[in-house]
Amino acid sequence: MTKQSLFSKRSLGLFLFPFFLLIYVFTLCPTVFWWDSGELIANIAVLGIPHRPGFPIYILLGKFFSFLPFFNLALKINFLSALFSAFALLTLYFAFFELSNLFFPGVGQKKTQVAISALAFLLVFGFTYSFWMQAVRAEVYSLNILFFALLLLLSLRYLRTRYPKYIFLFLFLLGLGLGNHHLSLLSTTPALFFLLLSSSGMTHSSFGITLRRFPLYVFSFLLGLSVYLYLPIRSLASPVLAWGDTRSISGSASSVFAIESLRNLSLNFLSNIEEKILGMIHLFYDQITLICLLISLLGMMFLAKYGKRILLFLLLLIMGNCASVIFMTTEFISTNPDLHGYLTFSLFSLAFLYGLGIFFLTDQIKSGSSTIRHSALVIFLLISLIPLSKHFAYANLSNNRIAHNYGYNTIQHLDSNSVLFVNNVNLSFILRELQFAEKVRRDVKIIERGLLSFDWHADQTRKELRNFLSDIPTHTSGDALFYALLNQCLNRNIPTYLEFTERDSNLVNYLIPSGYVFKLSKTRMNRIPEEILLSQKEWEKDVFFNLDDNSFQRDWDAQRVFALSLYRLGLFYEKRGLFSYALDKFEQVRKIDPQNQRLVSKIEELKKAQNLSVISRRGEG
Repeated sequence: MTKQSLFSKRSLGLFLFPFFLLIYVFTLCPTVFWWDSGELIANIAVLGIPHRPGFPIYILLGKFFSFLPFFNLALKINFLSALFSAFALLTLYFAFFELSNLFFPGVGQKKTQVAISALAFLLVFGFTYSFWMQAVRAEVYSLNILFFALLLLLSLRYLRTRYPKYIFLFLFLLGLGLGNHHLSLLSTTPALFFLLLSSSGMTHSSFGITLRRFPLYVFSFLLGLSVYLYLPIRSLASPVLAWGDTRSISGSASSVFAIESLRNLSLNFLSNIEEKILGMIHLFYDQITLICLLISLLGMMFLAKYGKRILLFLLLLIMGNCASVIFMTTEFISTNPDLHGYLTFSLFSLAFLYGLGIFFLTDQIKSGSSTIRHSALVIFLLISLIPLSKHFAYANLSNNRIAHNYGYNTIQHLDSNSVLFVNNVNLSFILRELQFAEKVRRDVKIIERGLLSFDWHADQTRKELRNFLSDIPTHTSGDALFYALLNQCLNRNIPTYLEFTERDSNLVNYLIPSGYVFKLSKTRMNRIPEEILLSQKEWEKDVFFNLDDNSFQRDWDAQRVFALSLYRLGLFYEKRGLFSYALDKFEQVRKIDPQNQRLVSKIEELKKAQNLSVISRRGEG
């Protein structure tokens, strides 16, 4: 390869990086998003320890990036995801060239075709919803994809040069990458090691040298993996946010390997395996689109004839990735962005096959006239942009502030120095981001009710509130601790709020609607005063947004969260006998989820109960 061609290849790569980065920045979420986004941003703000496995490398890189003197913290971390994603695509671009030159002799003379194929591959992969969503919100998956891309490039560099330094770097980065989302990255290791070990150039003598270097290989891997020491070291400082008991090495290991989850793991994940497999097939079809999948099949046929090892590598990647999803997910929710994050490696394989299919097609028309060749290139480019046109509206979060506003409107109007019990991890994560990243309502004590059953969270709650409440019972957890805390708050006249749930029927006569949550009253109220109901209605009129809003319609997480929140409001009104209020909330839920037959039945039953109530009142009159 000449210097001129190498410069040309690098020039195209350097053009692609800002191209993808600009599009991701243009569609970037401006604030906190749902689920782990809020938790990760909050933990970066305080150098905390998020949920297992703790994601130490992500937290440390995020903290380093947080010192940049522009943007708010949420936007900085969202931008970091865009950077990770753009760098990952740039790395995969060079990996495509490495692989083509390594496994397909003669390709070095077809640089233009390889460049076109690499561009097609990146356009399809980079603009799937699955990949795009990881680039526009604070999440660990974009960093995971970057680690995979670097590991793939190092594998190919080693196969081309046989320099041991690439193996050392590979193992170091593998260990470091496992300090992020280890399960999804582990699912790629069978394919990566197959690629490394299946090379025909791996002779017995070179294998002997590998064995002699084994201790150094182990050291390189453990050096990268040592990033997990962050967990016990940081725990010694008692950070304000810390998930689990990671103060000891054994506690950290338990968190990293999710020992508690593994103990509770059963074969239930096999019960709906067919549903998961069919769901993944449909997701791949939806993400890649039919015509691109057909060209991927063409690329698969090309590899079956000319590159069986690469085909096996890609198939192993898909199988390992899909197996991890089947094993670790209890249900397959195709609209869950995290599920899409898990499956990006499978989509990488399919997009890679698409790029090879384009290479095969361009090779077939190389002898045609310039008009045919140029027309074909335009067609291939337009086909490669189909995922962009299909997924843009759903991946574009630039105007999506729903999660932020939901959290802000939940907490902003609460009384000073109050306690809020939440029973929704999603809301809890958003409120943590507001408090620790944006310094909003730090006076409110937030207690995640659902985690009180875990000893480590119960202990943390007691310690956090020891200067706020005294005589908190020790050795209690779960509902016993929850009710003990409620009683202490009431006895000390501390304003107390909670999310109403299906199991709170015994509290329903002591709750006053207050936005998305309810204020706890000391005295029983047989009837909610009319002025409180009117105040709640006014709050909803000011705060609730139009359910037909485009951002809401394209945000599946928002739909799930608000359906739950509105349903709980309706359930409260139903239990208080306020049937018209309950029906109003249930109808809003049905607007979000019109296919929910249980809800439809509930609405019909409630209408009958309302009619009976009206008849009864008339009879009494």
